[in-house]
Amino acid sequence: MGMKKLEILAKSSSSETPYTVECYLDENKISVFCSCPAGDNRLLCKHVKKIVAGDESILYDKNQKSELQMIIDHLKGTEISVLVSELNRQESIMEEAKRNSEKLKKKLKPLILNELEQ
Repeated sequence: MGMKKLEILAKSSSSETPYTVECYLDENKISVFCSCPAGDNRLLCKHVKKIVAGDESILYDKNQKSELQMIIDHLKGTEISVLVSELNRQESIMEEAKRNSEKLKKKLKPLILNELEQ
């Protein structure tokens, strides 16, 4: 298979205008470029992470599900797929820990501050 280029429009959280994510598929490799500010700086932005994870929620145009599926199929069985799954798992653990930490702070704050104010 020769190199295949796909362009996917990704939702922007800061404007109505979508970002363009260019995906170049070659053998079992992928190169992805996003037009968002983080992507312009060659950082691994949320748009790229969601696309390589196959997360349809990032699609600006829901008619691009077939392009997204092509990327998912292309990455099946690669290290990229395994690493993306592990990254998503670790980020979920961190989000849960952050929520739990905030709950504990809310419980602790009145116990400590009320004691100091009396």
